[in-house]
Amino acid sequence: MRYIDSSAFVKYYSEESAEKGANIVKEIIDNAKEGRETLISSILLVGEVISAFDKWARTGILSKENCTKTIAVFVNDIKELTEKNTIVLEDVRSIGMISAVDYIVNYHLTVNDAIHLYTALINKDKIECFVSSDNNLNTAAKKSGLKVFDPEN
Repeated sequence: MRYIDSSAFVKYYSEESAEKGANIVKEIIDNAKEGRETLISSILLVGEVISAFDKWARTGILSKENCTKTIAVFVNDIKELTEKNTIVLEDVRSIGMISAVDYIVNYHLTVNDAIHLYTALINKDKIECFVSSDNNLNTAAKKSGLKVFDPEN
């Protein structure tokens, strides 16, 4: 099982030529779709990925129409992965939010990244690696004892 954060997951929906590491993420998620891989993440992934699509539309990377289509494809993919039990989306609980404060202060993470790190750490025994393309989060994950895989490297 691999933990995948939003910075990596969003690459699945980008052009391989425009987004470094997109081909690797496509392989990981396609493997999950085909039942050869199980992924885990925080439920925050859903909102963060949709926010990325919205940003792509606001900055002209996607048209508004393509943004709407991409969101629909993403939601269908998440439903498919959830129904196949090949993605586990962990809820954010109050203890997670409280525990994330340490990661915010010690590693200077955003609250969302701190929750991703917390979620990965409470599942540390289940995951083989932490998949992320966020340098600051990757540094914090390594310092916390996780094996990190950055699809961009």
